Amino acid sequence: MLLREGKPVALRSKAFDLLTYLSRNVGRVATKSELMSAVWPDVFVTEDSLTQAVRELRKALQDESQTIVRTVAKRGYVLSLPEVPKQEHVGQPSVAVLRFSNEGAPEDTPLIDGFAEDIVNALARFGTVVVLARNSGFAFVSDSASDWRAVGESLGATYLVRGRATTRADGMRVTVSLIATSTGGVLWSDTFSASGGQIFDVQEEIARRVVNRLVARIDDAGIKQATPKPPGSLAAYELLLRGLARLRGYGDDDNEAARGLFQAAVEKDPTYALAHSYIALADLIIGGYAEASPALLGSVIDRAECAVTLAPEEPRCHRVLAQAFLSARRFEAAEHHLQRALDLNPYDADTIAQMGYLLTMRGRPLEALAALDSAIRINPIHPDWYHLDRAIALYSAGDYKAALVSMSKLPSKTPWRLTRLAGCHAQLGDLKEAQRLMAEVKRIAPGYSPLEFAQTGIAFEHAGDVEHLVAGVAKALAAYEAGIAVEAVLKNRE
Repeated sequence: MLLREGKPVALRSKAFDLLTYLSRNVGRVATKSELMSAVWPDVFVTEDSLTQAVRELRKALQDESQTIVRTVAKRGYVLSLPEVPKQEHVGQPSVAVLRFSNEGAPEDTPLIDGFAEDIVNALARFGTVVVLARNSGFAFVSDSASDWRAVGESLGATYLVRGRATTRADGMRVTVSLIATSTGGVLWSDTFSASGGQIFDVQEEIARRVVNRLVARIDDAGIKQATPKPPGSLAAYELLLRGLARLRGYGDDDNEAARGLFQAAVEKDPTYALAHSYIALADLIIGGYAEASPALLGSVIDRAECAVTLAPEEPRCHRVLAQAFLSARRFEAAEHHLQRALDLNPYDADTIAQMGYLLTMRGRPLEALAALDSAIRINPIHPDWYHLDRAIALYSAGDYKAALVSMSKLPSKTPWRLTRLAGCHAQLGDLKEAQRLMAEVKRIAPGYSPLEFAQTGIAFEHAGDVEHLVAGVAKALAAYEAGIAVEAVLKNRE
């Protein structure tokens, strides 16, 4: 879509195709023949068609001065985006990836350099840090006996990533370290290896694992640095990090506290797209996801869409918008934005895992399990919600024993978790344990309705999946009620 101030602008399909092609080649002159081949690939057209499409595009862009879509005489057209002030989030760290040391054969050096460059590009996709260009970081070699504080100062980097790698006939082994340039100390180090398959597949597998662990450690380091500071002195980025730390917690007031920190970040920087996204996510969590009221879901979607408008290339904004659409049961829109998030950053294990959850909601649990297992493989030290999403997929696939194993890894004993456990036991015929769990639900949450939760609390697309969940919960409730009846009879006899 073409948006102006968040509102769609009407544009015919060929003019839109022209804009799409030019936007993929910003600053480069596209010849007329090139544009006609790209926009009308299977049809012979004259330059008149192209001229008309350019005219329509300029009108839509309000480009009367022809400074956005510029004509280059006797050659073609070029898209020149107007200069806009860049968002500066004070406190956002920077990272330089140094040239990795090759501990194998000399002829493997280009392969090792390419692997380190993959990490540079993948880190940049997360947007968590400012990633310095390859040429800057590669001026220093990881195995040199350097003063890392001096290296960091010369590069202007908050963190350095060092590595050494060995390629073998059957795979690759990589050791990576994260260094804080303020002290020169190692914050984190780990070794990754993969075997079998083609070497480039192995490289990609290791790169995904490395980048997810690096991003997590950089976030952790940022949170630790921000924690001792008074909130009033924190930059918007630091407030966001502290909010994320609370959002990942399980305390009663964690979500509300996280929302307050995100709101403070927006007050410091009203154009901070990620802060807007996470306010929307906090509201969605507080509202109970699919159990939220239509009014709340509407406001969450509005804010999440605003965030995507502010930062259309930020994958996490698309991911939050997808969660909002899914809770509102707008499944096609949810999948579109989650796929967009993956297109922008295919390295993010959290997005891969959330795609798994979406696939479960759309009635495709086996595909969901493949996505979730991939996410766990590249991010083995993952958040607890991976276990929940995998348990839901396993239950939908009818593997109740495996669902119990995944569910048992969650730390909290909330009513919905106990309800799901009871449903799994009931489906397996273990009615005594199902009865015990339902009794615990009634004890800790007397006003909670397990059956209502099963009917409306999960955003399944198809009625059959809802009925499947309801069936397990209903069996568990029946066992509980039968136990109550037996107790009543025994008490009367006494």
